[in-house]
Amino acid sequence: MVSCVVVALALVCLWQFQISGGHRHDLENVAYSKKVNLSSEYKDPGYSGSKVVNGLYSDLAHTGHERFPWLRIDLGGHYVIHEVEVFARSDCCGHQLHDIDVKVGKRTHKMRLCGHVSGYTRVGGRMAVFCPTPTVGRYVQVQIVKGDSNYLSPAEVVVWGRKVKYH
Repeated sequence: MVSCVVVALALVCLWQFQISGGHRHDLENVAYSKKVNLSSEYKDPGYSGSKVVNGLYSDLAHTGHERFPWLRIDLGGHYVIHEVEVFARSDCCGHQLHDIDVKVGKRTHKMRLCGHVSGYTRVGGRMAVFCPTPTVGRYVQVQIVKGDSNYLSPAEVVVWGRKVKYH
């Protein structure tokens, strides 16, 4: 019985480390509960952009079917961005998260490429982009950049960063 508890605690610790990615102590998820815009709306209104920054990996945001769907997070201030993690939904459809560009910018019309991930993820999978140092911005955009017609339906987007003390 004691060994089962030890194994369970070890698995919880490992899961927490994998979710946090072992990030530096000065970084936090600066996207949590921030405003999110989607490039289009899915036919069911229950998949709003706010679901991708609510800390729950059991729900999702969902765009309509389009060529290059995107979501954009307004961080509400300027942050140094270290890493952006995009988590695929865990119920199905891992193929809907593929070939993404992550852009960061101080304005929506002046976004710079932070990084790109090629290929598909799996159900419940994760795509991570480490931004070059220093990457500072207010907006973070995730966009599928390959294919003729796609849905973008991530479960969560985590933006690891820290508030800029000057501006």
